[in-house]
Amino acid sequence: MDDAQTLKRRTARVSGLRVAAVALAAGTALAGCSPATTEASPTDLEIVVRNDGTTVSHEYRLRCQGEQVGEGSTLPTAQAACALLASDPSALSPSTDQNRVCIEIYGGPDTAEVTGMLAGRAVSASFDRHNGCAIDDWSAAAPLLGDGALGHR
Repeated sequence: MDDAQTLKRRTARVSGLRVAAVALAAGTALAGCSPATTEASPTDLEIVVRNDGTTVSHEYRLRCQGEQVGEGSTLPTAQAACALLASDPSALSPSTDQNRVCIEIYGGPDTAEVTGMLAGRAVSASFDRHNGCAIDDWSAAAPLLGDGALGHR
């Protein structure tokens, strides 16, 4: 191999090492800027279910720390509810999409309200079963509504 080829290979190797060093330095700098990893803020929710739409049928308390059920929870499906909220907090946000196509089927008079703190943020959500979309929202939130939801069926 002549001197020119050897020089090209060394230059390429040094350039590759420089790129790797810059990437490593950037990653380290970004890691230093990220927020400190702390425990997720606790969830503390009150759930009221009205199977007939008016009279309170069930009242529950749900406390979670991430996927773990917290002390004082009375929701019979607390483990599933905490897991759901940890993986998909949007389950507590019924869709408000005005373009959503909903089948006009009545699912019953059931209503539920969920209020409190979800991972440190205030939430208030209402569920009913007045059409197909509302039934889908209810089903997505079912672990949050407990065994008493749809208790009259």
